Amino acid sequence: MNELLAARFEGDPLIEWMDLMQYGFWGEGHTSNFASPFADYLTAERTFVAMTERQLETWKKTPVAVNTQPDISHVGNRTVIDMAVRAGAWLRSDSIIIEEPIQIEELASRPPWLAAIMEDGYFRQYDVQKLTLDAAGINELENYMLHVLDLGANYWSLWTEADNLARYYQKYPRGFDRLGASIGYRLRPSWVWQRKRYGTSELIVCLSNRGVSGVPGVLWLQLESPDQKLKLRGALDAGQPYGGGLRQLPFCFPQITAAGSSCRPSLKFVPESSSRLPGPASNR
Repeated sequence: MNELLAARFEGDPLIEWMDLMQYGFWGEGHTSNFASPFADYLTAERTFVAMTERQLETWKKTPVAVNTQPDISHVGNRTVIDMAVRAGAWLRSDSIIIEEPIQIEELASRPPWLAAIMEDGYFRQYDVQKLTLDAAGINELENYMLHVLDLGANYWSLWTEADNLARYYQKYPRGFDRLGASIGYRLRPSWVWQRKRYGTSELIVCLSNRGVSGVPGVLWLQLESPDQKLKLRGALDAGQPYGGGLRQLPFCFPQITAAGSSCRPSLKFVPESSSRLPGPASNR
């Protein structure tokens, strides 16, 4: 199934991530209060390690997202999560409030070049008649949304109740407005300097990230002259600039351009040819 899906969707720009197929209900790594059907823990772990390896090997361009579900069903979730994160997989969770402390720690302390995907199962219908308000007038679901920003997450699931979403936003716009202003990464070139160096000109672009999360992967920038005769390209470290941070990237011009050829900087996102780089720079 993975190979068939990858043959159709691998690298498709409309597919932002692929959910890692794990054990149990919805493939999320658990069967609630039901016992595991495996004869023993080692058999279960070996099975899901093999499934994880196959999925990570199949999806080279489209990110895979692993659920942070603790190993309540004793099937090897800790090993699966460790494998996936080391391979550059994103993290996700199907709840923002009822999760275990270890899940919140994993999500909030993830490598900055990995995205986090959050959702809520309790109030996913966005039914305004079922929401209670606290003393400050904040409804339960809006409180959940604000926790998404606390985690520095990249995505908040909206599910499919479009009419309810419209009614909810009409009555309680604040939560979505705050998410819309800060969730994920928000990049802009804040400063651009030009200076003399090495007998030529050097341009330094300082990028600002007003979002709460780092860039999920590697950001590439391309500098080009109006006549297209000069093109320079460079990349930042994986995840840079981090949420709320700055990062600078220098472009040193060839000697022939030092006499006054003008350039204009432009941001350009370029997908990596490989999603797995050695060491801590693994990214998608």
